[in-house]
Amino acid sequence: MAATPPRTRVPAWWWGVLVAVLLMVAARLPFLGDAPGRDEAGYLLVGHGWGDGPAVYGRYWVDRPPLLVWILQLAGDVDTLRLIGLVASALTVVGVACAARIAAGRSTAVWAAAATATFFAAHWLGVARVNGEMLAAPFVAWSMAAAAYALLGDRRRRLPAAVLAGALGAGAMLVKQTIVDGLVFALALAAVLAWQDRRSRRDVGRVVAAGAAGAVLTVAVALLAAAARGTTPVELFDALVRFRFDAGEVIRRSASGATTQRLFALLATWAGSGLAVITVLAVRHAHRSREPVLLAALATVIVTSVTALLGGSYWAHYLQQLVPAIGLAAGLLTLHLRPRVATLAAAAVLAVTVGNVVWAVAARPNPDQKAEVVGAWLRDASQPGDTVVVTFGQANIVRESGLDSPYPYLWSLPVRTLDPRLTELARVLDGPDRPTFLVDWSRLDSTWGVDPATVQPILDEHYERVARVCGRFIWMDRDVKRSLPAEARCP
Repeated sequence: MAATPPRTRVPAWWWGVLVAVLLMVAARLPFLGDAPGRDEAGYLLVGHGWGDGPAVYGRYWVDRPPLLVWILQLAGDVDTLRLIGLVASALTVVGVACAARIAAGRSTAVWAAAATATFFAAHWLGVARVNGEMLAAPFVAWSMAAAAYALLGDRRRRLPAAVLAGALGAGAMLVKQTIVDGLVFALALAAVLAWQDRRSRRDVGRVVAAGAAGAVLTVAVALLAAAARGTTPVELFDALVRFRFDAGEVIRRSASGATTQRLFALLATWAGSGLAVITVLAVRHAHRSREPVLLAALATVIVTSVTALLGGSYWAHYLQQLVPAIGLAAGLLTLHLRPRVATLAAAAVLAVTVGNVVWAVAARPNPDQKAEVVGAWLRDASQPGDTVVVTFGQANIVRESGLDSPYPYLWSLPVRTLDPRLTELARVLDGPDRPTFLVDWSRLDSTWGVDPATVQPILDEHYERVARVCGRFIWMDRDVKRSLPAEARCP
């Protein structure tokens, strides 16, 4: 009689990781059915229109790499996109846990998972809406895990792990070009190990070379695949690199009181969310212990923070980019906690997560309700073949209306950078295929850093103001004659 094979048991620490993931999911589920935010709607429109038009990705222009657009095209609708974002966050939690397990053992893995899940359940980091930082996070987390294994794990599997780390690190950059966290972590860890042990430098050099090969190969494949869809490397360079420098100068010149307020809000969120506490503790213990993985995680946090500040926009969801490295640092810091402090920390993590679940169910804030109402009015007022332009940066109105836009810029920053005199908008409004509707969301005046002088005469000639919905004026082509719905009630 054949012997019964032994049962494969799930390691105990995996149950802790699973609980962390489930609590995070519970905090995020109430938001799955909300209307799309501005970025979500804009990205979905770009993904849907890839290959059909003259812009970088076809119909609409965006300064983002091709992997993000592929993900958005795969999603197709906001509900699927939210589920993809939720899966991405869960994969990030597990990836950070694996990196911690490789670096310092099972208990740190559970703590790292708990910290990562807590941050990805925190509404103040903007997790109710899917963005590039959230979709890039699993690439960063698993790149850190692969890099840790390549430099600290089994020698026989180091080079394949290094190639994987490089490929995943490049994958994060192909979602958002400024997210270099996975590559920074790998290089920092390699540098620390080579500095601390000169005998390991040759092995470290091989690992770094293999990782670089994985990153270069991944970028090359992505560029070829994008070119096959009609998006050339030159166009991507202009959108991802040159535009960002020009846009940075525009942001600097047009900075207002609102920009300063967002900076203070970002710093307050960083300080009050727990990110600051973990960062300060990581600096303290890294200085004392010189632990390689903690030093690498801290270097990643510093580079990420500098990148977010140099961007100049200061949106709260930028802090999500810190979460993988901060989660790993939190796990490593628990090695230095006394039992009583560890118990208090666990209680705090649980209380914050449960509080987020309760808040998500009870409060259910929806900052995009006005845009949703305006889009619904347009949908009721429109007929097949109608189009719309929104000024500026409310792509969720375009998507909610179900109409296309003949103007390629769905965000305000590309308008301010690439069409500051609004000559392209004037050409669209004065052309044979001019839009049926124009929503003056942000006012056509110079306060947005654009010159309305070219557009206003054309608007007066070809359009008439037909409605005011949620305080925003809606204009309709004078040649279009139809009955319109009553002005909608605004929340």
